[in-house]
Amino acid sequence: MGLILKRIFGYRGFRIIVPLLDLIFVYAANIVAFYIFKDDLDNFKLNYYAFRAVLPYMLIGYFIISQIFELDKPKDFTLFGIGYTVVLTILSLLFITMAISFLSREFAYPRSILLTAAVLQVIFISFWHLFASSMYFRLHKGRSVLVIGHEKSQALAFKLLESNGMWANIKHVCTPDHPCLYDFINECEVTFLTEDIEEEMKQQIIFYSIENNRTVFYQPKNSEILQFNSNFYQIDDSPVLDVRTLNLAQSNLALKRFIDLLLGGIALFVFFIPFVFVYLALKIRGGTAFYVQERVTRNNKVFKMYKFRTMIENAEALSGPVLAQETDKRITKFGRFLRATRLDEIPQIYNILIGEMSIVGPRPERPFFVEQFIEEIPEYNLRHRVKAGLTGLAQVQGKYNTSTRDKLKYDLLYINGYSLALDIKLIMQTLNILLRKRSTEGVKSFEELEEEIENLTRRIENND
Repeated sequence: MGLILKRIFGYRGFRIIVPLLDLIFVYAANIVAFYIFKDDLDNFKLNYYAFRAVLPYMLIGYFIISQIFELDKPKDFTLFGIGYTVVLTILSLLFITMAISFLSREFAYPRSILLTAAVLQVIFISFWHLFASSMYFRLHKGRSVLVIGHEKSQALAFKLLESNGMWANIKHVCTPDHPCLYDFINECEVTFLTEDIEEEMKQQIIFYSIENNRTVFYQPKNSEILQFNSNFYQIDDSPVLDVRTLNLAQSNLALKRFIDLLLGGIALFVFFIPFVFVYLALKIRGGTAFYVQERVTRNNKVFKMYKFRTMIENAEALSGPVLAQETDKRITKFGRFLRATRLDEIPQIYNILIGEMSIVGPRPERPFFVEQFIEEIPEYNLRHRVKAGLTGLAQVQGKYNTSTRDKLKYDLLYINGYSLALDIKLIMQTLNILLRKRSTEGVKSFEELEEEIENLTRRIENND
């Protein structure tokens, strides 16, 4: 029985079986809706025929949207987290279904059926995903974990403990030269390697893990990310890899600009009323409504980025440039609301329309910090090969308080793997993080991190 559950709710099984049952629930919800309204429909056969005509497009649409919102991956383990994603997916499906029924002239598809089915789909799919995710969590939460590294090992171990408990069973944290290293690898089911391990030693550990059928993950270095998506060539009888240049083709730049203008224009219309309300609310409270700050975009060009003010006036007059902290007293109560709802970002539509920013790209940073980061991380300047963005891979997959080094990795992954499909996916996934608290958390102070790592060390020692 346990083996069957592992095959069904293992990572591969999850990505196959869960989407298939989702499609069944999408279909079943419509059947239930027809059953509920069967006595109220003027022409049941004609209405049902219209539904059957649209059904294939509806299922294809759901499959694509669920992939965009990553419902095929066990990422959320709470009803709110799962339900929020499912609601966004079903709303997107609802608009697509209405558009398809209009374009195909299937006007007999009743809106009452469509809306009732949407509600049922949210309920069915949310609870199904909660069950499936719970099963996945139960099957994987007990896997013993080993973390290997130098200075970055405890920081990675702490992140593993924060990952919804999936990797919380940390048995050992050790250096690559530990005398019991290979015993630890054999003892633990999963091994994580930090990026500060010497290359030769990392290859030895990976080779040993593969030979002994052990699962191993490693943090990629920036130089390794630059080699992703390399093209394969053959020189005589020798295989070689052509490392791609970290630039967007002119055709991609033109298409990206067109999308920015199109969606920026739509956003200007949609957010005009919220813009006016926020502006008036800030002016009534006193002080300036806008916060203007110099940021760096493509080719290291400095521009003025506009936001609604969320901090007290002249917040950095005495301290100078400071990154937002997790418990930042400079942020006003209304400012916290603006940050939580992302309404403070509305003025950046102007930056997008005039071409200083893009909708998707690395988040722009201040020149003061850019200079510091380039000194610490030489690859940091590579993120300026594209325009700064309103949202990006680092914002969708990471947190607001994700370290600069990790955000850079996401930025390099985005530029190296750029495609129009990726931009569309990130735009839609941004909707999925708007109400999530972790996406607006400030940077933790050194004292907070030090205390958490000390707690982690004591926990691991207790396991030993």
